[in-house]
Amino acid sequence: MARFDKFGEFLLEKNVVTRKALSGLLASQRLVRDKIGTIAVKKGFLTEEELAGYLSEFLGIPLFKHDVETIEKGIINTIPKKMALKAEVLPVGTGEKGELLLVCAGPVQMALLQNISRLANKQVKLVLTTSTKLKKMQNLFYTMEYDTSINLNDKIEVENIGFAIELLEKLMLRAINKGASDIHVEPGRNELIIRFRVDGMMIKTETLPYDLCSKLISRIKVMAGLDIAERRKPQDGAFYFRPQTLDVNIEGVNVRVSVIPAVHGEKAVLRLLPPHDEAIHLDSLGMQPELLESFKKYLRSPHGIMLVTGPTGSGKSTTLYGSMQMLRSETTNITTIEDPVELTIRGITQTQVDSGENITFAKALRAILRQDPDIIMVGEIRDIDTLKVSLRAAITGHLVLSTLHTNDAPSAFSRLMDMGAEPFLVAASVRAVLAQRLIRVVCSSCSEWIDISDAELSMLGINGIERFKVKRGKGCSFCNNSGYRGRIGIYELLCVDDAIKKMVMEEANFEEIRNFARKKKDFKTMREDGISKVRKGITTPEEIMRVTMD
Repeated sequence: MARFDKFGEFLLEKNVVTRKALSGLLASQRLVRDKIGTIAVKKGFLTEEELAGYLSEFLGIPLFKHDVETIEKGIINTIPKKMALKAEVLPVGTGEKGELLLVCAGPVQMALLQNISRLANKQVKLVLTTSTKLKKMQNLFYTMEYDTSINLNDKIEVENIGFAIELLEKLMLRAINKGASDIHVEPGRNELIIRFRVDGMMIKTETLPYDLCSKLISRIKVMAGLDIAERRKPQDGAFYFRPQTLDVNIEGVNVRVSVIPAVHGEKAVLRLLPPHDEAIHLDSLGMQPELLESFKKYLRSPHGIMLVTGPTGSGKSTTLYGSMQMLRSETTNITTIEDPVELTIRGITQTQVDSGENITFAKALRAILRQDPDIIMVGEIRDIDTLKVSLRAAITGHLVLSTLHTNDAPSAFSRLMDMGAEPFLVAASVRAVLAQRLIRVVCSSCSEWIDISDAELSMLGINGIERFKVKRGKGCSFCNNSGYRGRIGIYELLCVDDAIKKMVMEEANFEEIRNFARKKKDFKTMREDGISKVRKGITTPEEIMRVTMD
């Protein structure tokens, strides 16, 4: 194979870019002084995962294919944090020949590698990942080593306004370390309770003196740009968090804030959002290969409605963001209407509803239809006005992506008709419905295989003659002693064929549609998908029953 001195020429040889596109990338590089691969990702020529694959081939560095949970925790401190951050690497394990494995997102200076090798007193070997994944790993492990304990013994220090600043930073770092999605600051009668939502479950993490309530809430309001004097009305805001007083170097986090008045004071909820422009790939969400290919096929439909259904917190928005990142290109006009915008995506026009300005989903959608869109993402179909405009858009040559709150995929049709949609419009416009839930993943650091019990087989509705092993976590510091770390989706995809269309036209109820769908070979329920993940050791029977109980 030919060798290339420049990565841009390599991408040209691989038909990732044309000669004209490469010239444009090189021109951009002269302006922004960034790596050519990074610029190519930003302009939509390839994804971060694809970039890592091409870099691996170009540099001769193998890909890091393990989960973050498999990283040897003690090996992180093999080299000083400052040295690792300067070299843009992270120690992740020991190679087959005893060498120190360093994960990177691109080429590393030879002098830096030699310094690391001398300090570690062993050879080093590079493994490659994406820039986003490297930053996530650095955030996780370098916040894990930081002491986030809260010292309440020094009364003078506690009463100092600087203590509230440090307190909020420590709570934020602890939440990032535990993988929390939300921080709840809850005033009680005599104390202040701090709880995190981790993997969908609420965990009490701290009980503080009530006197700290007003100080902490005021600090949150200042960070979020809210009125600290207003205590009688709900307020919403946002801020970008990066530690200022604590000596820890991590990637910043976007935070959305909601403050409401409660009986014993103001309660605040801080939602930790993914970094803007974070790559979300449908392939990484846990869909079975056959379902994923079918879903992608229907996403490429020139027109119609694609619905993602499930309760609040089931990952619907993530699926839609992943879908749009797959569909975006320089030849496609994608516009969204969201409440609120949680993740910004390059190459896509994103708008936000505003009840204060009377900008509703329906009004925004009507305006967007005058913007020559190819694909429209409507954050949620909440009312008949939004539904009617969405249906009209779908049958006039636009692809509409949206969400509904239903228990399963077949229920979506009944829900649309209950909202006031005509059956023939629903049948003509809906292409497919994806229903989903999020389940917790067994912690890989403390899990072990055990025989499934008769009670668990019965719980899952499996014949007791069929025996297999399941994976279960014992609980450790890495998973907060829960036995689980991280979440993944379970799915069911109902594709609308002529038979389903006929049933919708005849106003069949959701049970009739569900019973018909279950007879089809290509339709598997969420519970069946979950059982498959239990067999693979991804989750437990209890998790499947928890999220699929009717």
